[in-house]
Amino acid sequence: MLPHARSVAAISAFLFLLTSLAPALAITAREKDYQDWRLRCERKDDKSPENCFIMQIAKSTKEKRDVLRIGVRYPEPEKPAMVFLTLPLGVYLPTGLQLQIDDGEKLRIPMEICLPNGCHTRMALVGELLKNLKAGQLAQLVFHDSRQQQITVPVSLAGFTAALAALK
Repeated sequence: MLPHARSVAAISAFLFLLTSLAPALAITAREKDYQDWRLRCERKDDKSPENCFIMQIAKSTKEKRDVLRIGVRYPEPEKPAMVFLTLPLGVYLPTGLQLQIDDGEKLRIPMEICLPNGCHTRMALVGELLKNLKAGQLAQLVFHDSRQQQITVPVSLAGFTAALAALK
């Protein structure tokens, strides 16, 4: 496995653990909702640094199933925030993922890696993307399943700016 793929796999697995298994692993945790976004901070013990992230689980428009986990965290204090997206296994990889904020330009995002817990990608929250997420009302994420059927997932941006500010 390439070094880049290993780091993506490690980061993706870490985010998955944080967002799904962490309540069982954390000794102390605090959570706060910012409209449709949840801030979660946890530590393994009193001496450990607090690890925080914001997240939302989104449902498909047609079947109303949880199909997208979106998380944002700062991997390093002096680096930009990163958004981590997790989709279910069985996505059609060649089309990747498409992101549109409100009526803005469509951004194509390639999938990076698929692991037993889903298919993952990530990107830095900088420039126009960050500005549009903060100002936007709704992000639409589109991907295709293994039968190449389009799946549209609306992600509310209500509370995103406040949650991101609390994350810093």
